[in-house]
Amino acid sequence: MTQFYLQDSRSHVGDGMMFWAKEGRGYVTDLDQAELFTFEEACRHRDTDIPWPKEYIDARAHYGVDHQYINLDEARDQLSPGCTVVLQIPGHWNGNDIALAHWPIGHTYRFEKAHRLTLEVAQAIGNTPDEAVIWPAAYLEAKARRLVHKLDVKVKEALQSTGIEMAVPRRQRKPWQRPLNCHGCGRFISWEGRFLNDCRNCGANNCP
Repeated sequence: MTQFYLQDSRSHVGDGMMFWAKEGRGYVTDLDQAELFTFEEACRHRDTDIPWPKEYIDARAHYGVDHQYINLDEARDQLSPGCTVVLQIPGHWNGNDIALAHWPIGHTYRFEKAHRLTLEVAQAIGNTPDEAVIWPAAYLEAKARRLVHKLDVKVKEALQSTGIEMAVPRRQRKPWQRPLNCHGCGRFISWEGRFLNDCRNCGANNCP
């Protein structure tokens, strides 16, 4: 039986999608903390919620490290000779997720793509704390969570074989307003046009 995550489409954390949390405790980016719904439950979603098949989302998930749950003083205890480390690039964020050095250049927000090197090699690079922060890879691995970026998924693709159809939002029609006559020359002017410009024929101001 297919299970579904329910996304709250009204907001994101950076590029991270927000899903209904377990036991109705708000919304989370962490897939392991997200509630799973049956087909019937997914079909009763609100207009602002998007049901995503679990298999589809899981296949496109990656690991990110939320800066709120890591502590450099705590992590230093795991820095030992020969240990594997990764480098954080300060000043770059995606929502709450830290940026990590990506070989051979640039950075990534996906922990699994971060460049791994030994502590000694990282220290020999000579980067200052303003350029790179050394973290034990094992420490960040224990803190990383699964999440999905909105650019990695397509709702039509995900739902095409599920039998779920997303409702197309109705276009809100503006209430019809009767045209007005210019009080200067009598020509017709639109209700909205009276506020935007003086009469183009005689220059009269038709605002109330």
